[in-house]
Amino acid sequence: MSDKTTAKNKKKKPTKPPEQKLGDTPVAPWEMPTPEEKVQAKPVRRALKEAISKVDSQEKADEVIGELEETTAGKTAAEIEQTQPPPPTPAAAARQVEKAAEAAPESKKPQEVLEATARVLATPEKRQREVVSEAAQEVLNPEQQGAPTVADPEKREYLRKAVLKRLKPLDALDANLFLAVNHLPHTRLLNILFYGLTLVFTGATAWYAVMGIAALRNLRIIGGLLRDTAIPLAITTTLVEHPIKNYFKRRRPFITIIQAIVIGKKPGSWSFPSGHSAAAFGGAWLLNRRFPRLSGWRYLIASLVAFSRIYLGDHYPGDVASGSLFGLLFAMFFGWLLKVRRRR
Repeated sequence: MSDKTTAKNKKKKPTKPPEQKLGDTPVAPWEMPTPEEKVQAKPVRRALKEAISKVDSQEKADEVIGELEETTAGKTAAEIEQTQPPPPTPAAAARQVEKAAEAAPESKKPQEVLEATARVLATPEKRQREVVSEAAQEVLNPEQQGAPTVADPEKREYLRKAVLKRLKPLDALDANLFLAVNHLPHTRLLNILFYGLTLVFTGATAWYAVMGIAALRNLRIIGGLLRDTAIPLAITTTLVEHPIKNYFKRRRPFITIIQAIVIGKKPGSWSFPSGHSAAAFGGAWLLNRRFPRLSGWRYLIASLVAFSRIYLGDHYPGDVASGSLFGLLFAMFFGWLLKVRRRR
């Protein structure tokens, strides 16, 4: 990468924490690391495999995660990012992890390598982050990447259990359900399908497109469609995405520096409830009330959107269930309220 490109990347450094900047949408499949960049990430895979091989018991895993948690003090990706300069290239990001592995004493290798990897995952530079992130996931969560299972599955499980032990009972249950779904095989076709659903339903965009098509086919329904469907849906999505999420402030499955390694990988806004699920189910209910035909298909699409949020690693199942319920209840309430006001 040239000095000019590096300087350009540095200028793009976000001024807000990544939790607020990146939002709900994960990296698109076509923006994932190239074959050349995957080769550059070999030192990350090698260092992580060696580090995991040292975790030969649950007690050792508890020690590793305990020390990491103490070192980072539950810091978020944004807080870690602010303490270090971003690596200028994907190769430099991988080398950062390799250096930590080379310098670490054998007894502390798992802690040092995992912490170095987590710090690289906190960088705001998308290409560098994604190259190291995918390499880390291929070693730590091969199921999620559709990659061949690497050695030491029981040692990876030790680390996951050590993280889950530190969660509250309900959070641990939600995390276990999340892992069960998120670690299903992720094929390229499914990645594109579920990413596409997430993308087009951001802010209920797909439902507004359906309304626009219906309005173009029959201009006389524009006023009623706007009043009875579009406005209640806009209120529903706005309430869930802003005041409700900001009130609960639940972190996503991967936002703490330790969970970024063991459970997930991409930062975003607050997790509870799922805004995509609320938009999907709220819009499905409002459209089905106006256009009963194909109502079952709309609910099926809404269910797939909700499932995609877990599959892509952005939400716990509890976030998705609550978001779906909030979407239905708010759509019903505001749809009814506007109808009553119109009659008066």
